[in-house]
Amino acid sequence: MDFHIDRRVILSEVSEYKNLYEWSLREIDGDGKQVGRDLIPWDWSVSFTARDLVLADTLTLSSATPVNSRDDGDPNTKREAKKRQSIRATLRPLDLEPYSQTGFSMFGTARALSKFELFIYELQEVDGEERCVAWGSVSYTSEIDFREDTTDDVLVFNLFVRPDRFARYAERIASTTVDEVVFRVQGVAGFYSDWSPSITADSIKVLTNSEEHKIQIPADSTVKPPRLGEVAEAELHFHRIIRLERTETKETDDDEEPVVEPPLEEPDTSWEREEPIPASSPVHEGPLKVMDERVVKLLSSLRFAAWGIAFLLLLLLFK
Repeated sequence: MDFHIDRRVILSEVSEYKNLYEWSLREIDGDGKQVGRDLIPWDWSVSFTARDLVLADTLTLSSATPVNSRDDGDPNTKREAKKRQSIRATLRPLDLEPYSQTGFSMFGTARALSKFELFIYELQEVDGEERCVAWGSVSYTSEIDFREDTTDDVLVFNLFVRPDRFARYAERIASTTVDEVVFRVQGVAGFYSDWSPSITADSIKVLTNSEEHKIQIPADSTVKPPRLGEVAEAELHFHRIIRLERTETKETDDDEEPVVEPPLEEPDTSWEREEPIPASSPVHEGPLKVMDERVVKLLSSLRFAAWGIAFLLLLLLFK
């Protein structure tokens, strides 16, 4: 396999700030010049969010029969079946803009590391200890069946949890009651960055546990640089998000006087009687009397016209 590493990585115990760090790792280019600043172990936290979740059921069948021998379905052949569930999540670094956006890359490379994964497994031992382990690989090219295949840089976190906890995670994923997953790690062996008083890093270099990921260490040095492995602290959050609608209120300037609507005028009811109208009283009295007289005259005229039209129709019929 051909690993894609472009720079040498050396360990240096020369430091201008012995009170801050006694040793560091340095990247050296082809001209023998240092690239970037001194890099020391990064002990603060880094958070990721999940892009997707996969709940996998795996069945493995195996037998004691050699591969090259024939197995004609002999029922006496001893076979073993193994079933296992796992959860896989594709991760991306949590965007903390405008405060910080952390970039990742492998030691000895200038490539941006963009492939992050989380695998969650159920502990096989009942009394097993829950833990998180980090693993990674530098990009390499290999030949398979006379064909070259390139694997990208990758960083993987393996989380081992109790059976009851795994069952709870699996149930939530199967029932699609998860809207967001956040994964936070702190004290990851193999994470390096330049010294800073801040608890966030602009960039993090990753040192894998592969023998191909080499460091030049002075012969008289006793320093053993940490590589990917056990994670000191890990947190996994499954969030269910419910959006609530809120009534928006119109904001006004403090100096602006509120607009006061004038009160509605009460209708003039002076014409109404204070006492209820007796049943024996005429229907139209007071101001409505003139209107009633005009209506009566109009109705009388219409009735007279109707009789006239009827008379003319009778004359026409008997002619």
